[in-house]
Amino acid sequence: MFRGARHSSFPLLFLALAFFIGTASRPLRAQTPEKGNLVGFVFEKDGKTPIEGVVVVVKNVSTGAVYRANPTDKQGLFKIEGLSKGIYSFGVTTAAGDFNGNELIGILANETAKMFVSLNPYEGQVQSAVLGVLKEQQEREGEARVGRVVGHNPNTREAEVFIEKGLLQLDDSIRVRGRSTDFYQDVKTMKIGGAVVKRALAGQNVFVKVAQAADLGDIVYVVCKRGVAPIFWVPLGAAVASLVTLGVVKLTEKECVSPFKK
Repeated sequence: MFRGARHSSFPLLFLALAFFIGTASRPLRAQTPEKGNLVGFVFEKDGKTPIEGVVVVVKNVSTGAVYRANPTDKQGLFKIEGLSKGIYSFGVTTAAGDFNGNELIGILANETAKMFVSLNPYEGQVQSAVLGVLKEQQEREGEARVGRVVGHNPNTREAEVFIEKGLLQLDDSIRVRGRSTDFYQDVKTMKIGGAVVKRALAGQNVFVKVAQAADLGDIVYVVCKRGVAPIFWVPLGAAVASLVTLGVVKLTEKECVSPFKK
């Protein structure tokens, strides 16, 4: 998919990262107190083929400060030194397009976080749906209407949501709002026709476990795609993090609202 990518076995790359983990216990260059570091590898979708020449970008969710790694080497290795202690969202810039990260990275003082990243391009229909949601978030200052509640089962605490446009995915943060309803939550379970699914597209009815009772006609808004405010507003796909060693990085409901929110 990407030029310059060379196949390499996962064990060898794991050993390479283990080497960096071992050396990370010693300060990288002249490390400034209260600063941390991030090292890792970027792979194609298979999680094994390293990608050369892509740039990992991280953004401090509290200060908005953005840091860019040098382009990855032939093994897909990147590193960013001197990061202030805090929580960061991330993304990956490639010649083909940008990928938004699906996790948050906790950076601790005098510590080095490590992770593997695989790039997962969206299918055409999914990409269009994601872009539609992000566009509406811009226009509505942080919220994008995706559907409405058409049923609620108090026994299973599930709401049946008809997806009007765009899409709803696992780990999205949503707002359910109506005449007497107004609450935020993360989407942790989704079912269509009794089968567990990861996403629902426009025109589908999906059952979502809800934190509170929902009424017929309540509107469902996405306030944060997959629980993380995106770095790029025209993403080609998702950057999926795995084998991450970091601190607790769960966003609160208020922090999770899109940065479009004024």
